[in-house]
Amino acid sequence: VTPTATQTPRPTATRRATFTPVPATPSDTPTPTVTPTPIIYVIKKGDTLIPIARKFGVTVAAIQEANGITDPRRLRIGQEIIIPVEAAPGPTVVPTPTPVALRIQGLGFYRTPVGNLWCLGEVRNLSGRPAEEVQVQVSLHDEQGALLDLGTAFVQLDIVAAGGRAPFAILFPAPPESFAQYQTRVLSGVPHTHLGPRYPDLEVTEQWGGYGEDGRSYRVTGTVRNTGQADAERVSVVVTLYNGQNHVVASRTVEIAAEVFLAGAEAPFEVVLTPLDEVARYDVQVQGWWIGYEIPLPTETPGE
Repeated sequence: VTPTATQTPRPTATRRATFTPVPATPSDTPTPTVTPTPIIYVIKKGDTLIPIARKFGVTVAAIQEANGITDPRRLRIGQEIIIPVEAAPGPTVVPTPTPVALRIQGLGFYRTPVGNLWCLGEVRNLSGRPAEEVQVQVSLHDEQGALLDLGTAFVQLDIVAAGGRAPFAILFPAPPESFAQYQTRVLSGVPHTHLGPRYPDLEVTEQWGGYGEDGRSYRVTGTVRNTGQADAERVSVVVTLYNGQNHVVASRTVEIAAEVFLAGAEAPFEVVLTPLDEVARYDVQVQGWWIGYEIPLPTETPGE
């Protein structure tokens, strides 16, 4: 859902960051690095591979490959799995093959008053099927192509719908004073083949967006409705702000306050963001999980 930003009178604000567009360049051939000793993780009640992978900064595919896991729904409480830790940052990172067509777009670089550099953007799913475990990499280079800095991030949605998009944000806490070019890569992104614990029957209504009285913050409100026949939990909304050139200027994920989101229920939400450039429009997406979804014990059958 992408309404146009409401034009309301507001005080003049001083920019807190500057937008720095630079030309993209082709990616160099990645150089493999030595893999360090892996970590052993013990599965707990409620665990799934997606949050585990995000916690350790690896992909679900890497965990499955390291442990021979063919069906991530059949994990066992108390099971020990290997977390294949990636090597320390080097000149380049070897990307995981991406079996779905994904494109990085809407990229913008914004310097903050404290010297940080934010890289904001989004990933569009160009394929005809949903994708999950979408992770991106952005690297900064000088005029000769030498690497100056590098960052990675997962998108802010667990599943990117077919034809859909999801925002990401990468913070460079100690960036170079300047850079001449950058490179972008989709490090991972696999087809979403089963629903698993995700709850699909959520929709957003009664949206509104506009600047706050301070002229700097941007407020988005609305209502989330459970249109399904089951209860949901961990429901969250993801708000993305864009400028007039369709660059991402802010994004934020906020959880709905209700711990249990009953079938047919509604809940209001309010998201306040600090955009890094003028806002022309916004987008709101929602995601959630089935209530009571658990990793089955060895003697049980997955409840799907």
